[in-house]
Amino acid sequence: MDDIYISGRKPEEEIPLVNLNAQPPLPEPPAQMPAPQPKKKKKRRPLRKLLLALAAIIIVISLLITGVAAASGYTRENLRRNQHVSFGSLANSPFVTNILLLGIDADAEGTTRADSMILVSLDFVHRKIKLTSFLRDCWVEIPTRESKNKLNAAYAYGGAQLQTDTLEKNFGVDIDHYVKVDFEMFTQIIDRLGGVDVEVTEKEAQFINRTTRHTVDSGNSVHLDGAKALVYCRIRKLDTDYMRTYRQRKVITALIAKARRTDPATLFATARDVIPMLTTDLSAPEITALAYKAGVALLGFKLEQARVPTDDQMTTGTKNGQWVEEPDLEAVQAYLYDFIYTNKIQVEEDAQ
Repeated sequence: MDDIYISGRKPEEEIPLVNLNAQPPLPEPPAQMPAPQPKKKKKRRPLRKLLLALAAIIIVISLLITGVAAASGYTRENLRRNQHVSFGSLANSPFVTNILLLGIDADAEGTTRADSMILVSLDFVHRKIKLTSFLRDCWVEIPTRESKNKLNAAYAYGGAQLQTDTLEKNFGVDIDHYVKVDFEMFTQIIDRLGGVDVEVTEKEAQFINRTTRHTVDSGNSVHLDGAKALVYCRIRKLDTDYMRTYRQRKVITALIAKARRTDPATLFATARDVIPMLTTDLSAPEITALAYKAGVALLGFKLEQARVPTDDQMTTGTKNGQWVEEPDLEAVQAYLYDFIYTNKIQVEEDAQ
């Protein structure tokens, strides 16, 4: 009978002899672990560095602007919010700031009216700056007045307060602040930034050259200094008020584009010269907050523009011997909400 080996070796296999006097084999050295490599520092992307630097510059300039605003003696006129309509009934958002830009002019009789009304909306949800022109010949109800009148007449009756109230009551959009723009201030901003480049049609150039002391060329990109840009914005009798508001937005668009390419020192110097000419409801700290918001928006927000009413939101005709546009207020309010607070409106006039 064969022996049974627990080791499982077969009986015919030879069993090696073991030398009991031999030194036991040394254990194999443990495998050497690789030395820990020093952690590589993550390189910051150049774009991130640039954005951080620009943000820091914006904060510094904003703080400097506070000091300028506090010491400059600009004119401050308080704005009483939502005087003739409840806040809850107005379109609004904590992430959208609406600033009414008023360009004031006096007619031949010396009556001061709002020559231009542009709502500048800083939309931090969709990262957009939105410009909305209101046609001055809109036939609307003016609070405290017994009968309807043109939209821009509200300023003559009650200044910036009544103009703001009239816009809110008729168009249903909450206005956070207003800034009244003097035409001298407008030209100084443009001149300080070195002028603007805008498209000027042949008809526009001929009109300016024929009716003013200025001479401009036509072309896709015509350089205008402050005085010429003002004349361009104020063209009245060439075509329509619709085109007039379009020209105003073109110049503001070009001005924003120029500001984006301008060094921070020049921007601060411009603000220092312009702030004393402002009339606004903003306090010095609020001007700082607005300067910061505007600076952030300039870093890369898309710029869009529109005007209300659009052609299909109004009827035209004569009221009390005046040419007017009678708006469909329900349609205009819905359009404004979509344009200012959502991303639904695809505007044709779109620029960076």
